[in-house]
Amino acid sequence: MELARLRSLAETELRIRRDLVDELLTGTEESSALARGQALGHDLEKPHRVVVVEGHGRAHDSNAFFLAVRRVSRQLHAGSLLVARGESVVVLSEADLDWEKFRGLVMTELGGGRCRLGVGDYCHGPKDFPRSYREAQIALRMQRVAKAEDRATSYADLGVYRILAEVENPMAVERFVRHWLNALLEYDARKGSELVHTLSRYLECGGSYEATAAALSVHRSTLKYRLQRIREISGHDLTHPDTAFNLQLATRGWQTLQGLQS
Repeated sequence: MELARLRSLAETELRIRRDLVDELLTGTEESSALARGQALGHDLEKPHRVVVVEGHGRAHDSNAFFLAVRRVSRQLHAGSLLVARGESVVVLSEADLDWEKFRGLVMTELGGGRCRLGVGDYCHGPKDFPRSYREAQIALRMQRVAKAEDRATSYADLGVYRILAEVENPMAVERFVRHWLNALLEYDARKGSELVHTLSRYLECGGSYEATAAALSVHRSTLKYRLQRIREISGHDLTHPDTAFNLQLATRGWQTLQGLQS
């Protein structure tokens, strides 16, 4: 009977924590959230970050993934306010951690599989949690859109992507993207090719053929052919500094729009 009582208490506390996290992420009344957080031993007026952890083990077991994230959160004192949302786990952390180390430990717990993190900016009260949650989601989406390898990505470190994501009128970004990339985007849509992605990687690699070919996992001759087609279709001189700058900004704008729409 005592074990049943303790189990019931633990389940009740877990449910209360989960409900509090859900309400903080969607927006809730501040004084109520602060009182409930205090009852659970959490000072929600302290700076927190919203961290979204995505991934799976080899068996694609969502419960095993949640438990792995929870164990690492406890080990690194990241915080005990966390909740499973779909295939991801959301952690409200007041700790200033090395999030790449956090990701590596989750991978160790899983014994393989995949794991990536998006980290939002600091919250300074309950009203900030929905904003930080959105930022963590955008950081993750930019990883996916850029087809980057799994890692921990902080919204604060997104650079120009952060500026583009915060533009009040996304149509202004889309018009800029269309001005510079329209011919390539239309060609990719017709042919199912990836010339815009190729151009993006080439510019991100500083125009290095070797680095771009390695990043795209293609032969150098294949890359040369694609770049020649990009020049022919777009009419742009990729060696002109101002043109290269605007094209790189346009490809980043294109990735940002994809991230916001996904």
